[in-house]
Amino acid sequence: MFARKEHPLALFLDDLQWLDAATLDLLEHLVTHSEVRHLLLVGAYRDNEVGPAHPLMRTLEAIRKARARVQEIVLAPLGLDDVCQLVADALHCEPELAQPLAQLVQQKTGGNPFFAIQFFKALAEEGLLAFDTVAPAWKWDINRIRAKNYTDNVVDLMAGKLRRFSSTTQEALKQLACLGNIAPTATLALVHGKTEDAIHVALWEAVHAGLVFREDSAYKFVHDRIQQAAYCLIPDEHRADIHLHIGRVLLASMTADQLAEHLFDVANQLNRGAARLIDRDEKAQVVTIDLRAGRKAKASAAYTSACVYLAAGMAPARRSRLGQPV
Repeated sequence: MFARKEHPLALFLDDLQWLDAATLDLLEHLVTHSEVRHLLLVGAYRDNEVGPAHPLMRTLEAIRKARARVQEIVLAPLGLDDVCQLVADALHCEPELAQPLAQLVQQKTGGNPFFAIQFFKALAEEGLLAFDTVAPAWKWDINRIRAKNYTDNVVDLMAGKLRRFSSTTQEALKQLACLGNIAPTATLALVHGKTEDAIHVALWEAVHAGLVFREDSAYKFVHDRIQQAAYCLIPDEHRADIHLHIGRVLLASMTADQLAEHLFDVANQLNRGAARLIDRDEKAQVVTIDLRAGRKAKASAAYTSACVYLAAGMAPARRSRLGQPV
């Protein structure tokens, strides 16, 4: 056992709302079974993305009924006093002086910490918040900031920030967003048709801005809202083409064993690009991949995911038989 009295174990799991049924069952087992001791599980999820019928809610209810020790902490937005302290600390000024600017930040961000910090950075990047070396102190014109009419949507704000990057960086971010929150550098280079060195150069602006984190051999968005903003840079009518291209490149580059390991990744990309499939043989290939993915998910007790893959495989097959374009 990893968890012992003299060496307890703490696990943190983020985005619980995205877990499949099999993983939720495992978490329920770990929390409710008496033989599992000296273990602390900390999970985080977005309560605005789950309803009463969501699998996560059912799992939490089952855990409560088993009388397991559960403590919920609801993270509320920052209050005006908190935002005022944040602004005052950042500008090295008294809270009274920062109050008008803090009120505007609070109004635009609703007290969301991530959004508040990004909004604050945007003011500095656009010269609406600048350091006066003569004073020396930070200066701003609250009327100019109000006149800028900033959006109160974090994704729109981040998309505007990403558009100030070079076209090369934007294209690399789009590819990363299509692959997910994190992707190996080698995969990015493959789908982008570039060398890994070129990928490092292309993403340097985003890394320097603190929006993307470079790990040993992968790149990762620091927040899912940044991934969403990068994905929004792609016009709706072009997304299916990009996903289909990624799916084709991944499939062509993999051995049979590699495909078995990354089956879900390939299926997801091809399914998102299924509207652009024309060739009958390629349609049949995608149907086969979905069938394999469905069976693999079912074998792991991920029944919801299995249904999704099997339904996706049936849809193009039906339209193909009816002679309708996919």
